[in-house]
Amino acid sequence: MRGRDVAILAGLVLVARVVAASLVPYPPYTDPAYYSLVAQQLASGHGFSVPVLWSFLEVGGRLPALPSLPVPSNGHWMPLTSILASGTVALLGPTLGAWRAAEIPTILLGSALVPFTYLVSWELWRSRSVAWAAALLVLLGGPLLVMAPLVDNFAVFGAAGAVAIWCATRAVSAPSPGPWLAAAGLAGGLATLARVDGLLLAVAPAAAWAVRRDWSGWPARVGWGLASAFAFMLPLVPWLLRDLAVFGSILPSAGGHTLWITSYNEQFSISHDPSLAAYLDWGALNIVASKLAAWGELIGRTAVLLGGIFIVPFAAGLWRERRRPELAPFIAYFVVMFVVMGAVFTFHAPKGAFYHSALAWLPVAAGLAVANLGPVASAAGRLWPFLRRPATHRFLLVAGLAGAAALSGVGSGVLVGQWSDARAKLDLAGRFLIERNADQDRVMAYDPAALWAISGNPGVAPPFDPFPIIGQVVDAYQVRWVVVTLTPGAQRDPLGLWEGSAATDSEGNHPDFLPDQPAFEAPGVRVFEVTR
Repeated sequence: MRGRDVAILAGLVLVARVVAASLVPYPPYTDPAYYSLVAQQLASGHGFSVPVLWSFLEVGGRLPALPSLPVPSNGHWMPLTSILASGTVALLGPTLGAWRAAEIPTILLGSALVPFTYLVSWELWRSRSVAWAAALLVLLGGPLLVMAPLVDNFAVFGAAGAVAIWCATRAVSAPSPGPWLAAAGLAGGLATLARVDGLLLAVAPAAAWAVRRDWSGWPARVGWGLASAFAFMLPLVPWLLRDLAVFGSILPSAGGHTLWITSYNEQFSISHDPSLAAYLDWGALNIVASKLAAWGELIGRTAVLLGGIFIVPFAAGLWRERRRPELAPFIAYFVVMFVVMGAVFTFHAPKGAFYHSALAWLPVAAGLAVANLGPVASAAGRLWPFLRRPATHRFLLVAGLAGAAALSGVGSGVLVGQWSDARAKLDLAGRFLIERNADQDRVMAYDPAALWAISGNPGVAPPFDPFPIIGQVVDAYQVRWVVVTLTPGAQRDPLGLWEGSAATDSEGNHPDFLPDQPAFEAPGVRVFEVTR
């Protein structure tokens, strides 16, 4: 029975992932554009080098002493997604196109997570209905329905992270825990090669090591603990050595621009160097309020990922099943991850970091939520006996899944619409540059990696700074064109460049590198030719 269920789920999810991928035939925002660009560079023999600067985080959060393009890639983002995609781009890119070929690994990994959820849920709760419902929740996953197939780290991190957590649970209950502990470490290291917050996955094997009691003496306990730590570092060491050789640091973008910012866009400034002292000067009230607000938003995102009402039995399940030793690795990881996301990545997590890491914990979380739906309803039945009936529990499960499907469908549809609008505007700008035979000129754009996929222009993103600083970047990189796009309904872009030379920044400066009128204009997009 389980084999047939897994086969049905595998076919169903593969079709769903392919259909979702077909809705987005281009890199829809910066992350996929960058990952697919790096994959193409690797596949074409250019190595970890890119002709665009997606943000100055790539070069240390400042204007380099010797500004140049191309630049070494992955100074900020980890490489595993691009490494996997480069193989299929090299093999199938000439036939399918680079974007479609690059999607193949993420489609397959994102698909595999659904039957994996079924098997893990069956193993932990021994219920076919729990396994089916949990698998469907992971298939939907709120906006992950359309995001998981993208050339991004959702599925890559999710697959490695979910395996790390599962191996850690097995290390608690298996007769021979050591190999499972080492496997959890190895999978956690691979996840970290996809996202740096994969370092938090070390909590899962550490929790398994701590709760497991029947080791064959301390030498075995210590030995397997060290083996797990070694396995965790094994896939990371070559990359860290590369970063050390190229950037002079094993984590080149770690520091103030990650930790001590007081708003999301502050990380993209090159004139302001965030420091602990400046962060503390922001004030205790602002600091505490920002973290409470972040955790509040993360609760809402957890609800979206679990399809809405399932967050209630999930939260209850964390408490009800806290004494199950085999769940200790998952619970420890989820709690630590949730706390760190709000406390450390206060502005990154609500903007997307939490969603990016979700597929690692969602397979167990979905099973925990579904398994505790009935017990939570029965507990509420003290006030309303109707909720104690098994038929009511079945109704709540079906209604919850229907709500999850609606939530995912609406959210995914909104995202696809936004992506389509942004892409259409960049397409117009790209066609203008190609028609003007300017497709080799350097361009400044909010998403230079996505524009490169259209026109092939090398480019840089503007820093979030006053106009004189932006002008320094224009001069340093010999930018000839500035592409400005608006979000739907907006009258002004984030920096005010839409108004050309008439624009005024917060310090009263005008962008003297821009003319009064754009060289090209269409609804929501303007292209200015630099005047100096």
